[in-house]
Amino acid sequence: MGGRLVPRSFSDQAWHRFDQDRRRLYLDELGGLPSHSQATRIDALIRLEWLAFKYEAQGTLQADREAREHRRLLERLRADWERALAKAAAAAPAPPVLSEHLAR
Repeated sequence: MGGRLVPRSFSDQAWHRFDQDRRRLYLDELGGLPSHSQATRIDALIRLEWLAFKYEAQGTLQADREAREHRRLLERLRADWERALAKAAAAAPAPPVLSEHLAR
């Protein structure tokens, strides 16, 4: 996803902007209202990415380890998210082709 907001500070206001930006991106990918499990997954994705950025900004050895772990978890959860979206798209009925519609 290009053009994503990257926090430069980690204040409450920065968190709210980041949360709003990422939530909008995930909901756009979803294309509708999320189920409870999808909303929970979105919350986890946003929180993991925020914490990874926050730890990376600290620049200590311990913080780098934490950031790496958060990135690893984020990648796994993001892959699950992508698979769920692909599965939902495959399960959705395809719109009728014009020639099929005219043949009926």
